[in-house]
Amino acid sequence: MSENGLNLRFIFTGGGSGGHVSPALAVIAELKKRVPGADILYVGIKNKAEGIMVPKAGIPLKFVNSSPLPDKNFFKIIKFFITIFSGFLKALFILTKFKPHVIFATGGYVSAPVIFAAWILRKITLGYFRPKILIHEANVHLGKMNKLAAKAADAVAVSFSETIKDIPSGKGFFSGYPVRNIIAEGDKKKAREKLGIPESAFIVFAFGGSQGARAINRALAKAAPELLKDPDIHIVHGTGKPFGKDHRYHGFEDTISLLEKNSPELLKEKRYLIKDFIDDMELYYAASDLLIIRAGAGSIIEVCTLGKPSIIIPISSVYSDHQTGNARYVERAGAAVVLYEKTDPVKGVNIPFIETSELVESILSLKEAPQKLEQMSKKATEIFPGKPVDIIADYILYLCGISKRPDVTEGVSYLKDRILGLSSVELEHFLKKVNAGEKPLLNEDEKRLLKNKIDTYFTSSNVILRSRALRIAGLAYYCELFPLVIKCAASHEEKPFVRRDAFEALSKLITCDKNYRNQVIEAILHGLSDLYYEARFHAAKLINVFGAHYELTEEEREKLLEKLYRNIEDRCFEVRVESILAIASIENDEERSVKNFEKCYYDKIWKVRKALFKAYETLVKRKVIDSKKALEETDKILITSNGYITDYELKKQLNSSRSHISNMEVK
Repeated sequence: MSENGLNLRFIFTGGGSGGHVSPALAVIAELKKRVPGADILYVGIKNKAEGIMVPKAGIPLKFVNSSPLPDKNFFKIIKFFITIFSGFLKALFILTKFKPHVIFATGGYVSAPVIFAAWILRKITLGYFRPKILIHEANVHLGKMNKLAAKAADAVAVSFSETIKDIPSGKGFFSGYPVRNIIAEGDKKKAREKLGIPESAFIVFAFGGSQGARAINRALAKAAPELLKDPDIHIVHGTGKPFGKDHRYHGFEDTISLLEKNSPELLKEKRYLIKDFIDDMELYYAASDLLIIRAGAGSIIEVCTLGKPSIIIPISSVYSDHQTGNARYVERAGAAVVLYEKTDPVKGVNIPFIETSELVESILSLKEAPQKLEQMSKKATEIFPGKPVDIIADYILYLCGISKRPDVTEGVSYLKDRILGLSSVELEHFLKKVNAGEKPLLNEDEKRLLKNKIDTYFTSSNVILRSRALRIAGLAYYCELFPLVIKCAASHEEKPFVRRDAFEALSKLITCDKNYRNQVIEAILHGLSDLYYEARFHAAKLINVFGAHYELTEEEREKLLEKLYRNIEDRCFEVRVESILAIASIENDEERSVKNFEKCYYDKIWKVRKALFKAYETLVKRKVIDSKKALEETDKILITSNGYITDYELKKQLNSSRSHISNMEVK
């Protein structure tokens, strides 16, 4: 069939997970109604969600090769480029043969070959081949792929109005997230009859996406025995299903294995239904009372559209702020409870998990509060306005040149978050401003989120990020990590800059737990002999902080002084400076201090001599040396140096120190 003389052809791409495929299928269904004779082709990759969902919807499907960007492994990077290039060539062939009028992409690495092949064809054919490109971004923050694809696109539809600011000017418009009509049309009573579940039951429906979520699967499997003590509770557990042979996690096998080990009786429990891949989501959606879901935009918008209360568990990873943002948005609206995945850096547990007790408590408390559930349900239906399927279908036909540009729709206003969206560098700077009083203090909710982010940084394989996590932990006064910080400072297995940043964090966490006093001393002693000069520098600097809160034993004092006196002749002037200042803060022997300080009177670095003036001032204040002797010694220190500024700074410190020493003498 033609539309205004055009034989309309559409390519849809995007996949890997149901969250990318579902909105595309929703738009396809609407286009089929409006343009029944249009040719529609779906392009994805093998062994992913689209391989099951697209054929079931009766849509032709072709495959290309694609791959997510790997880590900095040379061979993996080479393999990545080979895969992408082969996918690009296949996409070129598909595009030139099919000749689509519009390409609709839902993001993810799956859509990369098609989008960039279309962009290249535009360039090399000088506009002869010019399909329009429309991208849909489901999450609050643009995904990696869509950030690049937005530059090639003609328009970008978004689920949250906040996202538009990150899109090239004039391209972004609010659409919302398309939800398939079949999902929105479910009937609770009929669904329960079909599933054989009593009308009076309280159904908890949990799933972590088409490929499953380890944290949700394991937490629910561990929580099930406690939950099922309540005879009214029924659990539907979608574990997810891996696609293809190469998979990192098999949700169904993992869940069954855990149950066989801990609660084998539940494998025969009729009130606990375990499924790998759920084809008829609309049935289980309709039957459920409470959802446990990930925070992908697809899941939360489908759940909210249906008016279902939910417990949302966002993915915990360095680059997953978009999921946390989605979850917090729904929570603030009053439609969900957010539980954060945890790790335990102190115990070396890097695989994210959910506290079983926290999940059980959340489910049972909501079950016992029907009025709250009803209120959450009402709030859920109010969050996402408009008809996303209609808006996107209108825009596709506009791009075909057969209808006018759709009117602008007012979208969801996303509340700005002070923590989310910040890189680790930005987060560190932000906390410095908070601690300096330039920004308001964090509230309890922000503190909870901040600790979750710090834990996530510690689980990263990126050693620079882990190093920065130490500094952020100190700024956040994250006392639970105190033992880990001490361990990092004293471990020669850690990278040098990690040890340095651990000492910096210790200076702020020093009062967290007095039971770790001895471990801190041992860490300082290790640090003073560290091969990395910045670790020696920060270890010496920490002594003064430690002394302000704890008494030193004579044995500890002598051990520290032995290393400090050696370090005042260190090759690095920063170490010499901090060692001199540290000696002054703990030394009780006048003769020994003067004898050793004399070695630095003619140090070639003026900052070292400046430290000597401060040190003698400290020793007088501590009554280790009398003021007359201190003044005599300061007269012996070289006060000239090259350059006007350094000479001025040195003399200024000399005058200041001599003035303070003299005043202490008068007193």
